Amino acid sequence: MAIGQELLDVPIADMVRDLAGAVAEGQLALDRASIDTLKFLADQANAIDLIPEVVEVIAPNNSNVVVNGQNVAVAGVSVTQQPTTPVKTTLLQAGLLPTFYQFTEALIEVKLSVTLKEAGTVQTSTRPGFSKRSIMAFAAPVNFRNASTYTHTAEGSSLLRVTMKPVPAPVRLAPDVVTVNALVNPPVVTRTER
Repeated sequence: MAIGQELLDVPIADMVRDLAGAVAEGQLALDRASIDTLKFLADQANAIDLIPEVVEVIAPNNSNVVVNGQNVAVAGVSVTQQPTTPVKTTLLQAGLLPTFYQFTEALIEVKLSVTLKEAGTVQTSTRPGFSKRSIMAFAAPVNFRNASTYTHTAEGSSLLRVTMKPVPAPVRLAPDVVTVNALVNPPVVTRTER
């Protein structure tokens, strides 16, 4: 059987219903995966040692240099880095957030061969004794029987395309961070909204 023929054999209503169901099922799976990632990031078992601050100390460092047999004082500096004590932090507290995806577009394209055929004659009610031809449109999927007539190929006659894009995490899933610095008097409270 030619590629895509199974898709062409499905009634259009069923195809649309199946596509909508598949998109809804796929969206649910994407959301569950993002929530599972969020739980992993918030789990204390996955906490890391985070160094919240590194203090750089710049101190004078004078030295003497011999130039042409004379000692010359040269002003300089030395820089030392002193990291603060690491703090156990979850990955979520460190700022990692899960990525959420959303289906933004779903498209099924099926090429049909449309023909007009005379379906019979119909008596007119406005002019007794007269009849008019009844013409109806018939659609058939492009397949091997009518491919050569209409220069279509069954392989290229159907297309299914779904577009997914990343979206921001839901507002309630991204917590605000309240930092209380109790090392100073009075304590300083800083709120970071995501």
